[in-house]
Amino acid sequence: MSETTLYILIAINLIIVAGLATYILRLLKQQKQKRLDAEVKLQKIAAEVSKHRLHLIESLQVISRAILNEDIPLTEASIRCKVLLDNLDPVLAQSETYLVFNEVFEQTKHIPRLTAWKALKGPEKLEFMAHMEALESDYNDQLVTAARSLLAQDFNRYH
Repeated sequence: MSETTLYILIAINLIIVAGLATYILRLLKQQKQKRLDAEVKLQKIAAEVSKHRLHLIESLQVISRAILNEDIPLTEASIRCKVLLDNLDPVLAQSETYLVFNEVFEQTKHIPRLTAWKALKGPEKLEFMAHMEALESDYNDQLVTAARSLLAQDFNRYH
């Protein structure tokens, strides 16, 4: 093999190595950018989740105060608290203190809500209202205790 051929092969190999190195560096740069984009996206999601949890906690506290101030029907408050607790922490929702919300929710599942409630005739509404009043009377003390517990609950781990 002549010297010229050898130099040409070395040059070709150097060009190939340089091309592959450029390609590898470009891939590494793309991977780094994807990782940075994923981290930014993850931080956005974490911020949204934190904001949502804060909203759930604030809503629970507002409803709890409304229960203690007798500003909201206990049936409605129970339903709202049950749903909020389920969304915040299903394990907490099943704790003994807060099971009363679930109990009232289960006993009122058959009652129409929103538009269906508005569509009811007077006697039908009265029947459901009597059922709700009986429930509220039966569970009043437990609901007030649960509301006080919610206000005293340490929600710091959810932030």
